[in-house]
Amino acid sequence: MNSKKILFICTFTILVSMFTFAQGISIAKPAASVNLIKSEMISVQQLNNQVEALRRISAQQTGQQAGNATKDDKLKILDMMISDIILKQGAEQAGIKATKPEIDNAINGQKAQIEQQARRTYTMEQFQQVVRQQGMSWDNYVEQISKQLVQQKFIMSLKSEEIQNSSTLPDNKDIETFYKKNRTQLTNPDMIRYSQIFISTINLNSTKAAEAKKKADAAYKKYQNGTASFEQLVNDYTEDTNAKYRNGDSGYLAYADTNAVAYFGKKFIDKIFELSVGEVSGVIKSNLGYHIVKVTEYREAKILSLDDPVMPGTDQTVREYIAQRLISQKQNEAVSNALNEIVADLKKDADVKIFEENIN
Repeated sequence: MNSKKILFICTFTILVSMFTFAQGISIAKPAASVNLIKSEMISVQQLNNQVEALRRISAQQTGQQAGNATKDDKLKILDMMISDIILKQGAEQAGIKATKPEIDNAINGQKAQIEQQARRTYTMEQFQQVVRQQGMSWDNYVEQISKQLVQQKFIMSLKSEEIQNSSTLPDNKDIETFYKKNRTQLTNPDMIRYSQIFISTINLNSTKAAEAKKKADAAYKKYQNGTASFEQLVNDYTEDTNAKYRNGDSGYLAYADTNAVAYFGKKFIDKIFELSVGEVSGVIKSNLGYHIVKVTEYREAKILSLDDPVMPGTDQTVREYIAQRLISQKQNEAVSNALNEIVADLKKDADVKIFEENIN
């Protein structure tokens, strides 16, 4: 098990919650000013934007609209934003930067996590589309990854020993206890494995999208007429380059996967789950383009045993997954404690002013 990879994942999770989306707005009322190595202001508008962003995240996670933030709520969020700036300036003071290979590796790590959740592989173009569907530009996403890496490196430069000491492997008893408490959640839902011919409409205007539909219709007509096999049509037509050289195999797809539904659209998921094994669909439209789908395998939902693979076609077992979860929990605690200690130390040398009278 790669402890460095696990460390990055848990650190990334902690830092995502710390990252603010504050952009430079110079004319609004100040909520706070921060100066460790240079003066930076947090405007009331920036604070309100962050409060609203957190409300939206809460609503998405709980399915319920969050209530209005109180002044105390806003002051807590402001403190989080101040800590973020202090941490950023502390890293700058230490001369810590993120290199392009580090940023690329972090992006690939995030892409792999999304693929695991969606139970399929993505081209980089498709992954960029996933990012944009979350309401974020690709440039903004890369910038955030870079900032989070800098924070991670800064924390590790000061607290690596404490964090590494939290990485001890759990024993079998801890793993089995976790499994007994959570095994009803350690399941695979109904799943299919499918191959496809895919014609993209991503970023196409209406004219080009209509041409993509004609291309997909032409491919399906050849299949109907028997003038070309499904595998030949994959080779001739599909724009999914990753799957092309596997006869269109696009891996497994779970019926109840909310990420897949958001990515493809519910109508697409419903239609392909109506297919029998070996059946080839007509042309189906998704959020991404047009597909001709062949279902190659169907798996019924099941509770996984400790030594089952977490996902079909993967090597990681449930036992290994639980061990990783338990390590991550310990590391999250260690990172959180280290983060709080670093920020507290930096605040002693920083000039921080809060304009509480401007916060309603």
